[in-house]
Amino acid sequence: MKVVLIEQDQEHRRVIQYMLESRKETVYAFPDAAKAWAFIEATPNIDVILTSLSTDGMSGLEVCWNARILADQRKGLYVIAMSENDDAELLVEALDTGADDFLQKPLHAETLHARMRVAERMILLQRQLVHLATRDPMTNLFNRRAFFEQVQNKITLSDSDEIFCAIVFDIDHFKKVNDTYGHDVGDEVIKTVATLAAAYKGVLARLGGEEFVLVTQGLSILQASRLADKLRQDIAETAIELNQSSVCVTSSFGVAVYRPGESIDDLLKRADLALYKSKNDGRNRVSAERPRMMQAC
Repeated sequence: MKVVLIEQDQEHRRVIQYMLESRKETVYAFPDAAKAWAFIEATPNIDVILTSLSTDGMSGLEVCWNARILADQRKGLYVIAMSENDDAELLVEALDTGADDFLQKPLHAETLHARMRVAERMILLQRQLVHLATRDPMTNLFNRRAFFEQVQNKITLSDSDEIFCAIVFDIDHFKKVNDTYGHDVGDEVIKTVATLAAAYKGVLARLGGEEFVLVTQGLSILQASRLADKLRQDIAETAIELNQSSVCVTSSFGVAVYRPGESIDDLLKRADLALYKSKNDGRNRVSAERPRMMQAC
């Protein structure tokens, strides 16, 4: 695990770091809480924060509070507070502020190692729960709710002139596949299409049934349409092997570009309209929305 250690006492910091590294943890040790917090914000995949409550500048309680807010975004962040004071009120305050556990200094190696094992189990459990809550169980792609969150976060954090395009696509005549070959084969078709689409860069999700969406960043609508056409070809040219035969399917695509200030749902509705055009024009093709006409002054 990646552990950030915040301890202003040099000797305590050295000893605790040695204890952690004996467990093969990756340790980032800081005497200053503010510098440690700047590192935490800039560094993804931090698993554990082990912080003294007695720190210079930013207090250990502030670290616990900020970490709890950050954990809502990153998931699986475990916070352990440390203090030489065994006051029950301090323990309660630390836990209420956001710490997951509390250790009294000086630390003993066996106790610290046991608490780290608890942290490891809790982090694993939380990440498993997050995975179940955000992923489609059949394809392992983002589900609809997680997709909306992921795309909105990307738009919020991007420059105002960044281009996002939504590529909505579904499998042509999918009901016929299920009726002819059975739902087991239909499931394999969905999994295969998901695997092919996952090779392309962007936020990919299964919206439900046989419908998918891929949101690209930094591509013009023309470039996104070309990407969609390449994926269309990949799907059409991939044979899904059965016991005695194989089945091929095609997909239809609709592409729309994000308009600043609109909702993700509005973006998908316009991509859906382009998808309907592909369906009406014969399927197995890509249609892009028409650009908005300039309004007369």
